[in-house]
Amino acid sequence: MAATTGADSQNRGPVTGSLADDKRELTQARIRRAAMEVVARRGFDATVDEIAQASGVSSRTIFRYYESHDHLIVATVRDMCDAAGRRPIEGLPSPQEDFDGWLYGLATTIHNRNIDIVGDAFWDIHSPGRVSSGVLAEVAALRHEYRVRGVRYLAAMAWREAGGAGAPPESLVLAFALNFSGFATQALVTDFEIEPAAIGKLTGDILRTLLTQALEAQGDLAGHDADGGGPASS
Repeated sequence: MAATTGADSQNRGPVTGSLADDKRELTQARIRRAAMEVVARRGFDATVDEIAQASGVSSRTIFRYYESHDHLIVATVRDMCDAAGRRPIEGLPSPQEDFDGWLYGLATTIHNRNIDIVGDAFWDIHSPGRVSSGVLAEVAALRHEYRVRGVRYLAAMAWREAGGAGAPPESLVLAFALNFSGFATQALVTDFEIEPAAIGKLTGDILRTLLTQALEAQGDLAGHDADGGGPASS
């Protein structure tokens, strides 16, 4: 057998390291996917053993990537928030070309994500006084940051694309928050057995009506100001 030369050893070193890195990344990706699925189904009661079983790796392996159960839960919530707010959304028409198609498609996508990604994960932290532990406090802060930022972004985008000037009315922002809420999704799916596509259509109808009313109100106010009846002339 030929002796291994120094050059051969150097050539193989990076390849071995790369394969090891790829294996670590693949293992962590499996853990992250499984953790999101289990947390969406079980909420924050999800255990490391359940996540290990779903991912096909051992609990010991999971603890090589996460210091504790709490660190795993917080990281998973961040992954879920990123996935739920993922942009751009594939398959949606451009709002400039088909605003209604964009709005209805957006609503349907969000309600589907509320079911497939969020699931039952965040119910325990919505009731006042229920956030008692450090990990739940961190999770609540993450959820709040992502949700408020995401709703304001979408409401502002819809307002602008619909022809609104300036910032959207706060009442319109709150309407987006209400109609895109996971609570709305769960209530209609669970209590009324409505499919996400139908919820998206209903949500789109409501938001389209509210957008039209807000645009008309802004136009009326602009006309009132132009006629000399605005605050500046009073």
